[in-house]
Amino acid sequence: MQLSQTGEPEHDHVDRVRQLWEKEAPELDTSPIAVIARLGRAHAYVDRALHAVFAQYGLTRQSFDVLASLRRIGTPYQLTPTELYRALMRTSGAITHTLHQLEYAGLIERVPNENDGRSLLVALTPAGVALVDRVGREHLANERGMLAPLTPEEQATLAALLRRLLIAFEGEQP
Repeated sequence: MQLSQTGEPEHDHVDRVRQLWEKEAPELDTSPIAVIARLGRAHAYVDRALHAVFAQYGLTRQSFDVLASLRRIGTPYQLTPTELYRALMRTSGAITHTLHQLEYAGLIERVPNENDGRSLLVALTPAGVALVDRVGREHLANERGMLAPLTPEEQATLAALLRRLLIAFEGEQP
């Protein structure tokens, strides 16, 4: 492995993949791989690191996302199931399954919707609030650690570029 002057590897897995394609099919423009494959590989590493923290508390990323979504909207910490699955980009079936698990664990409860007597709201219980507050601090420290190889300026640049990409993707949604 070739190292840079800072002692860091100069090439990652994606560089090696592109080099193999260059050798095998030099006419292919593999430049999209430089971004998309890195996003995919980074996603896998991030998920693994997030899961390690959440698992300590009997949570999954999806269950934490539900709890955090309820917590961050403020009191009375309530949303409809539809609002949850749309905000979290999950299927209604996946959210329903997660809600059952969280309800069984005593972290959420279903409460009557005062604006629509035909539906129920999902609400955080006091135990759910306490758990999110405890896990949230460790979760943010974990994310901070994952970003430690980048300077604050690099993090801001990456965040801005990803924001532009997400705005474009989100604008394509019906």
